[in-house]
Amino acid sequence: MIIYGTDRFYIYGIEQIIKQLPKERSATGPDDPPFIYVTSGLDIHEMYSLFFRHPPVHHSVFITSERYFDSLSVLFPGLTKLCLSEALGPEALQQALHVMSLLSDQNPSEGYSPDIFKFTRAEQHIMQLVLQGHSLDAIARIRGVSPSTVSVQRNILMKRTGTKSLQELYSLYAAMQNHVRGTGIGAKRRGFPAF
Repeated sequence: MIIYGTDRFYIYGIEQIIKQLPKERSATGPDDPPFIYVTSGLDIHEMYSLFFRHPPVHHSVFITSERYFDSLSVLFPGLTKLCLSEALGPEALQQALHVMSLLSDQNPSEGYSPDIFKFTRAEQHIMQLVLQGHSLDAIARIRGVSPSTVSVQRNILMKRTGTKSLQELYSLYAAMQNHVRGTGIGAKRRGFPAF
C-alpha cells in the first residue's frame, strides 16, 4: 500500500498496522496496491493539491475529517473507496484495511477513471476573478451581470463539486489550476479548465 500525507507520526502508525495485516492477497489481485490518503495536518488547499498530484487508483482509502466525506464522493465517483475518520482507532483501521484488501482482490478491474470537473467559460472567468482577489460586486461589474447572478453561479458550482464552503470551492479550483500549470497537461484534453 502507498501512503500519501504529511503527518509522519500518523503515517508511521498506519505502517505498523499494515505490517500486522495477514498476507492473504491473491496472485490475481491488481498490480497497483491500494492508496491511502492521510489528510491530517493539511489545510483544504493542500488536501486537494495532494489528490491532483497523486490521483487515486481504483481502490483507495481516505483518512480525513468527516466533513469531507461527501466532497470525496463527488470528486471521485465510481472509485472503490473507504472514507475513514481521523479519530479512527488501530483495530478499526486494521479491519478497514483488511476489507479494502478483500475488495481489491474481488474486483481487480478498474471501473474508475478520473472525472475532473468541467467548468463553463463563465464559471472559469468567475473563479479566475475570485482567485485574483475581486469581490462579488467587482466580478458582477466586470462580467456585466448582477451580483445575484454571480452568487447563483457560485452556489451551483459548490453543489456540483460537493464543496461545502466558498473556501473549499476556491481551494479545489486553485489545486486544479496548479496541477494543469505544473504538469503541462493540455487543459481541453484532460477536461481541466483552460487558463
